[in-house]
Amino acid sequence: MYIDSIKIQKFRTFRNTQINFIHQDCDFESLEMPRPRISNINLVLGINGLGKTTLLKAIALAALGPSVSDSGIFPYCLIRREPDTYTKSPQPDQACIKATFTPHTQDQTPSQFKHIESEVTVLRRGDLESLRWTHPEEKGWHPIFSATSDAFFFVGYGASRRVEKAERVDLGSRNGSAFIRAQRVQSLFEESHSLIPLNSWLPKLEAESPDRFKQVVTLIDRLIGANHYKFQGELEEGEYIFSRKGLRVPFPALSDGYRAFLGWIGDLLYHVCMTCPSGKRLVDNQGIVMVDEIDLHLHPEWQMKILGQLAKQLPKIQFIVTSHSPLLVGSLEWMNIMLMDPIKGQASRIQRLKQPVRGLDADQVLLTGYFGLKSTRTADQTRNLKALTLRARDGDPEAALALLQQMSQGREAL
Repeated sequence: MYIDSIKIQKFRTFRNTQINFIHQDCDFESLEMPRPRISNINLVLGINGLGKTTLLKAIALAALGPSVSDSGIFPYCLIRREPDTYTKSPQPDQACIKATFTPHTQDQTPSQFKHIESEVTVLRRGDLESLRWTHPEEKGWHPIFSATSDAFFFVGYGASRRVEKAERVDLGSRNGSAFIRAQRVQSLFEESHSLIPLNSWLPKLEAESPDRFKQVVTLIDRLIGANHYKFQGELEEGEYIFSRKGLRVPFPALSDGYRAFLGWIGDLLYHVCMTCPSGKRLVDNQGIVMVDEIDLHLHPEWQMKILGQLAKQLPKIQFIVTSHSPLLVGSLEWMNIMLMDPIKGQASRIQRLKQPVRGLDADQVLLTGYFGLKSTRTADQTRNLKALTLRARDGDPEAALALLQQMSQGREAL
């Protein structure tokens, strides 16, 4: 399934906001926007504290549908608390999330449901909050109650992505201890939730399904991209090996950047394998993938390519990701981008800016409405250049020369 739209009321930073998402099957004409070059990427931007992670949590709760009440996710401070300076009325005792989804064949939804709707209410009693499904119709969601069903694939990754050691992972116990679909988004709600390492499931897949094993190896290698480590599915002393120019490195010895990226990629491909219908290629699996701070630890060169690689290698996955990187923005078009905008009373809304951005360099992107910076220079250097400019205008040749040098070479004396 894909998410089409969401409306959020009294949910943390959101007093009342709504937004449409894009995916390869959506009707761009009805959204009054052209189809972007990449149609399965949704990038969420905004300064800290405006609700990027909160949006991913709202999507996750809505995607759980009528199973949300029994999912095992415990809400914590999700209901908005208005500042005293904004209103003196009683604080709200509930929040509401309404969303519309497009189901697919693998979701096993009855054919009369072209779209299915979700309505989740967060209730507060004293200091406790609870989740309730409050939509009057749940028939289209019935397959979600099956733990083994291929239906309703969605997964989410919080900014704290930790990969567990293989010897500490008991997949049978994990699958039996909590609702599997809730586990797939648990790291958005719990920082301590660990991801499933490659060496805890991929060796078994190689023995039981060599074809799918090859598909996983190929996907990992392509998602890493050119000029990085190569992955061929080779195990050495219980750890998978990544190689580059003759250098062989086991996964635990990789840099933080590679482990952060490969950690959630390995976990994602595990869930893709578990939910992909029999006889179907892994790249044809359909669903929603949410990643908070997707550029975490990634070098700028990799940031410029990562979204394009994901969209190309997993073309039927709808990605919803957050970031602060202008390099990611410059790789997309305005149709792909959603901006968190502050409004009165310490709240925020979600909007799209119809401002062309693809192909701009990082400095240019930072000066657009997506980031709103007036300059990309530090405050002290801005003041210094302004002072030099004023002196140069008054006829000071040394100030004019210093101005040219600092604008082209920086302030340090070599």
